[in-house]
Amino acid sequence: MTINRYLIYFSYIGTRFRGVQRQLTYDMVHHDDPSSVQGLLEYAFKQLQPVNNPKLHLSSRTDQGVHAFKSSAHIDLELPYSCHPNKIVFQVNSFLSSCQVPIKLVGAQIVSNEFNARACVKWRKYLYRLAVLKPDYKDLYAERFVFPIPIIEENRCFFILNPEFDSELVHNVLPLFIGTKDFRTFMAKPKLNTDIKTERTWNSIKLIPSLSFYPTDFDKYYNYWDIHVNARSFLYKQIRRTVGVLIKVAQKVITYDDVKYMFDNPASESWNPKVSTAPGHGLYLYDLGYDEADLAVPIEDKKLKLPVHSENQDNISLDLKKEIIKQRIENRRISLNTRISKSREKIKNHELLRSAEK
Repeated sequence: MTINRYLIYFSYIGTRFRGVQRQLTYDMVHHDDPSSVQGLLEYAFKQLQPVNNPKLHLSSRTDQGVHAFKSSAHIDLELPYSCHPNKIVFQVNSFLSSCQVPIKLVGAQIVSNEFNARACVKWRKYLYRLAVLKPDYKDLYAERFVFPIPIIEENRCFFILNPEFDSELVHNVLPLFIGTKDFRTFMAKPKLNTDIKTERTWNSIKLIPSLSFYPTDFDKYYNYWDIHVNARSFLYKQIRRTVGVLIKVAQKVITYDDVKYMFDNPASESWNPKVSTAPGHGLYLYDLGYDEADLAVPIEDKKLKLPVHSENQDNISLDLKKEIIKQRIENRRISLNTRISKSREKIKNHELLRSAEK
């Protein structure tokens, strides 16, 4: 049997998960973790019955509550049968749908065995969504505890019920973030590795007017804004802290000089105490990209390797071959249904996911 390496693209709504990365779990035998996106995807790939233990190598890590329109990872699969990437997408998505989890594969392809989904990324685009109360409705701010928020935007957008928001002030400070800078002030304290190079290159950052995902009568209360950021890599909570800074600039709580000071004096102590980190539920991994050369597959690897069977095919009659194939298909169908049923119950009974449905 031959191991094929696949690059997969996937989307998810991160509200109910503890993050995209698999967490330490008490199930140390099977390494299952239904509380994370990676854990659930690995569990779904196990339903393909690979010979090896499938492990996802993520290209990007997002925190609890953060969403993704398009993320990626690579995975090595040693399957006892030939399986086209499109079939893998279909089977994994069928399992995820049956478990009622908000994760979808959106594509897959075979790549070379040297390909690394994280190291080969050339750029990432993030989106942060804001909804700011319109000044015409500022008198309703006193009723913010019963304020109308569209259900489709619940935990999908950061709603700001303070109508003070000067977008021109934000546009004035955006050039400070573009280019190669030391963003140490904008990085939250990492949990593990404290020896991190904090210099990053941001290609662009934009604030543009936007709309709700689905128009409703409630939209009349808000001005929607999108913040787009493009760079190859980011520091821990760098985007959410940047958004927090931009919000306070728009609300005239801090000034251009305050933001410039944070860049001129890169240190955790330079963080302005008037600024709060924006919540994760407004953030989306929007897109990412690779060079075509990195995605190229050597000619000899472009065809899936078929599994080797021990039977002597020359000595088997055509009718017997048909019966063997029919029996294999039936056995595989029964086995698949049994695995899916057990896996579905295991995921649905998981404490975190069960509490999320209440």
